[in-house]
Amino acid sequence: MSNPNQYLLNRLPLGIVVLDADYRVVSYSGEVAKIFGSANMKNSVGKTIQSIHPEHSRSKIEWLISQAGDDQSSEYASMLISVPDTILQLRVVRLGSTGADAGFCLILYDITDLTSLPVDTGSNRRSLVKIPISTQGRISLIGIEQVTLLRANGHYTDVCVDGSHHLCGIPLSELEARLDPDEYVRIHRSFIINVARAESIDRDHGQYFITMSGACTHAIPVSRGHVARLRELLGV
Repeated sequence: MSNPNQYLLNRLPLGIVVLDADYRVVSYSGEVAKIFGSANMKNSVGKTIQSIHPEHSRSKIEWLISQAGDDQSSEYASMLISVPDTILQLRVVRLGSTGADAGFCLILYDITDLTSLPVDTGSNRRSLVKIPISTQGRISLIGIEQVTLLRANGHYTDVCVDGSHHLCGIPLSELEARLDPDEYVRIHRSFIINVARAESIDRDHGQYFITMSGACTHAIPVSRGHVARLRELLGV
């Protein structure tokens, strides 16, 4: 019996961006123009790849390109990019080493179909079913039901799974927009919890705290604005 995930992998949309030795955009594929917009990509030609990314992403892009070469074993040799209704994995390959052939090839894999399902027929909105995390130089996919909680970590997110913490390259606010709000609830500006894994809720001097099951057992503060919604979902 064939593996449906292997079928999806073989059909993943693939985008290419070619850079020169100074990180300037030289050319790009049609799939990239489809994702980011033809006008945006036309305007990017001749510009450095850093300059067309948000400021907070530029150092990560520079670091990723610096890792390109024969050894791609670095834990952070891949990068996730989240755009509306799309999740991309970015990898970099060095082209040549000197002269006119020097440069880089940015390869973008559209992993949206591996991580998300349509919310309803005919809608572009998708619900996240797997969270992409960085592990040992590659992107791994974790079933969302396995996640205990999500914690903001700058422009990234820490993903807690049975006490183990992993890095996801998608900000907490973007993950929240892709999750079922009845199952994964923002309880604080820095935390989203899996309601099914809530173990207890306590109150101390007017402040509510929630404890999660598994190894992520530390009490998490619940912001006042989120208390009513959380109590409704927990039936307490």
